[in-house]
Amino acid sequence: MSVFADTPRWPRHGTMWGHLISDDSLEELHETAARAGLHPRSFDLDHYDWPQEARERLAAAGVAFVGNRDLTRILIASGLRIPLADRPAARRARTQAHAEELGLSRVPQDLITGLRGHVDPLPSREDAPLGAYRLGRPNPCALADIEAHDELGRLAAQEFLAEADALSQGRTGHSWVGQVLDWPGDGEGSHAG
Repeated sequence: MSVFADTPRWPRHGTMWGHLISDDSLEELHETAARAGLHPRSFDLDHYDWPQEARERLAAAGVAFVGNRDLTRILIASGLRIPLADRPAARRARTQAHAEELGLSRVPQDLITGLRGHVDPLPSREDAPLGAYRLGRPNPCALADIEAHDELGRLAAQEFLAEADALSQGRTGHSWVGQVLDWPGDGEGSHAG
């Protein structure tokens, strides 16, 4: 049982990023990522994205560094890999489960309750449906960060937040924490509970 990292080679947010995986379990992966100080939001279904600045922390946490091809082979052999073609369905299943757990009246496009993982980015103004929004709250006491291109999106985000907060308060005693990407629509996300 080991955790492995490849060489950062994907540019984003002003740095280079690599992948961190386990050859055994997601629990082992989460524990190692936490020991190395990686943010829980950097988890993406079967791996963590890590910035090149975290290399020493990963090494101190016992991570083995391997080449990019070796990392892919290890992840495939572990049985934890979610192939690119299956990632939309995996995100959808995660969203459905989180929406049902919360008790939402409608399943959003992409949803995470809690701190682990991230939803897709808000599409560009040109590509976003009318009313699209992305919302995140890192803790129950924080103000929600709302991204929207239009007033309909800001209103839809506020409506989602009011429902999610009320449901979370009833179940946990605190405001909702997580991220959501959604837009008013044709009910394509179907209904939960």
